[in-house]
Amino acid sequence: MENSVFFILGGATGIGAEVVRQAANAGAKVAICDIDEEAGNRLATETDGIFIPCNAASEESVEQAISRCAAELGTSTYAHLNSGVMTVPSDAPFTPFEKAPVEAYRRVMSVNVDGVFYGLHHLIPLMREDGGAITVTTSRAGLVATPFDPIYAASKAAVLQLVRSVAAANASTSLRINAICPGTVDTAMLSDLVRQAKVPLMPPSTIAEEVIALLKDGKNGEVRAKIEGKDAFAVGTFNSEIEYIT
Repeated sequence: MENSVFFILGGATGIGAEVVRQAANAGAKVAICDIDEEAGNRLATETDGIFIPCNAASEESVEQAISRCAAELGTSTYAHLNSGVMTVPSDAPFTPFEKAPVEAYRRVMSVNVDGVFYGLHHLIPLMREDGGAITVTTSRAGLVATPFDPIYAASKAAVLQLVRSVAAANASTSLRINAICPGTVDTAMLSDLVRQAKVPLMPPSTIAEEVIALLKDGKNGEVRAKIEGKDAFAVGTFNSEIEYIT
């Protein structure tokens, strides 16, 4: 990654911040894009990167962030689309699905799904010719039932299929698009209910290592899962005849 340009959406805290640190340590020039200006500026100083204020739920904001990264650092070699929120704050009590406000649903979808769409929509034309890679953070919740937050699960399932389908649409190019599905990670977003249940947690640095590996060597269209206590593995898919491919 020496001297490469690294764009990360949702890079100020959690998994994103660890990806920023690892990319910077590998010699990349990093653009940290996030709505959290305090944490983003602090991380930019730490890693000698640049911070770009960005709201993943706004196409204009994402487009401007991508354009500013290109203007100040050059066209992205690698990009990590990592922004994400859950339906309720981490310290909120459990909210049954039928009582979740519509506004919460729209917020989750706007950040988790729209943000990825905006990122792919504006990065692909810039990156397609020179290649490189885009890795998207999805979740185990996009693969299995997640009863404590069905809205979050739905958003991550949508992102999985978006990544797979857009990757297939760009298979003839040198640009690789793939995804990481973390298990339960110890970040500020994690619900207190999960912590109280004493679910095994992974540090953000563990997932960051997988993100860097996918960006460097991951296959186009690959969805890789990383669960606590297990080696990372590629998640199988279906072909057009709905036959399972391991």
